[in-house]
Amino acid sequence: MTKILQTLIVLLPISLLLFVSYTYLDLDGEKTVTWEPGEQSAFVHGLRPSGRVDTTLKVGGESFARLHGDPIYLSVTPPGNYQTVDVSMWIDPRDQPVVELGATVNASAGQIDLRPISHQIIDKLDWTAVTQGDLLFLQRKKVYDDLGQFLNDPPSLSEIATYHYDLPEKDLLPRDWLRGRPVRQENVSLRGFHEFVAATDGSQFEMEVMYMDMNRNPGKEHVAIRVYQNGEVVGEVRADDDGVDQSTNVSLERKFLRVEAPGLSPGLVKVELNAGNDVYWRIVNTNTSKMTYSSNVHIGDEVGYLDGERPVTLYTDAQHLTLFTRHAEGVQTVKVGNDEVEIAIPHERYNIENKNVGITKIVIPRGDMLVVTDGRIAFSKEAFFNPFPVKLDDRTNLDKLGVNYIVADYEPTTRDRRWDVTETTFALANLEREAAGDDPTASELDAGSYRFVISLPRVEDREASIDIKKIQMTFRRPERTILDVLDLIMKKLQ
Repeated sequence: MTKILQTLIVLLPISLLLFVSYTYLDLDGEKTVTWEPGEQSAFVHGLRPSGRVDTTLKVGGESFARLHGDPIYLSVTPPGNYQTVDVSMWIDPRDQPVVELGATVNASAGQIDLRPISHQIIDKLDWTAVTQGDLLFLQRKKVYDDLGQFLNDPPSLSEIATYHYDLPEKDLLPRDWLRGRPVRQENVSLRGFHEFVAATDGSQFEMEVMYMDMNRNPGKEHVAIRVYQNGEVVGEVRADDDGVDQSTNVSLERKFLRVEAPGLSPGLVKVELNAGNDVYWRIVNTNTSKMTYSSNVHIGDEVGYLDGERPVTLYTDAQHLTLFTRHAEGVQTVKVGNDEVEIAIPHERYNIENKNVGITKIVIPRGDMLVVTDGRIAFSKEAFFNPFPVKLDDRTNLDKLGVNYIVADYEPTTRDRRWDVTETTFALANLEREAAGDDPTASELDAGSYRFVISLPRVEDREASIDIKKIQMTFRRPERTILDVLDLIMKKLQ
């Protein structure tokens, strides 16, 4: 009996040491922290701003938070040095069709690694579903056995919708995209940064532009035009500021640039017109017959360039548009298809649902308008083409658009009573850490928090909200042994 007691006395501190080592030194490389409304956590620091969050709700003894604004921020201090974090959220999306979770990569550049976590349009479809790796492939009626067969012989792009996924570019383009007269865009002023795609048969891409620096804002305005194919820069030209960095409202001269991209393969080229809002692109001419802008165009005013106003005509396949003007001179009646939209107040956003399917003509009598869409835009019907599938968002009407296939980087939610359980993983090395103060040191940044973002697209427009019961974060890294821990301690001491 005495020997047993002696053995227990010896084993007890050893067992306690092993337990403490396993728990607090995290030998298994895994640490889970949670946050629930009304609880304080040393690691997960609430949801903000408070004006978009109600954390005091309770139903049937169950507490939860209600989010009714966008975006919502969440700061997280990691419980040590880890490589990845699995983020799980218990949510009720209620009347909000899309919920996404992001993590800040570069705050100053507005760069966020945004992930899909809940998409009710996808979750409620009764289509045939096949999962391949991280991708979900859905078919209205089963035609393909798997995603590989679909990608080898895809249907028309108009039948396909994608979500957080880009289809591989085609090696060959339809011949009618390569025919026709070169695009000459000489009757419009584009303000600031713009991006468009064009179709090339593989011959040299050429473009000439004329632009003006209107010097309305202080600071230098450098200009760059870049041409990309398959993600690589294949042509570039730059120009320095005109030397005026004060707000003079005077443009010194019209400037011309020419960019060439030789040695291309048949396919698409993407072109970026890089400049700030003081730069107005007055002429954009290419040697290609098809050319469409992505998502939005900013039609600038003509003050300082023409004596009067001039109408602008656009063509788009967008289903949803937003129109916005900053100036009283931009108040006007815009025609979208057969509908007239009264732009009556500067700085107010006018949201329009396009009743048409296909290409819609937009007429802006006075210009001076920011046009934001969920489609593509061209300045002539002949130049319009859309080499991309439908982008599935929170307002996509699959039946109206005739979409029969969806490819999404998305994992459908699971169910825990009334709650949808979502999960996604972030590599922590890719994320930016925030620290208190305007000029933190490197060590303060290393000890700072990660900033996560809950995105609820257009939640305020539809007066919607979501409920959150719990957020759980599991941090991971390779396992450690006691020897690894001792080695780390020795390195710290040295």
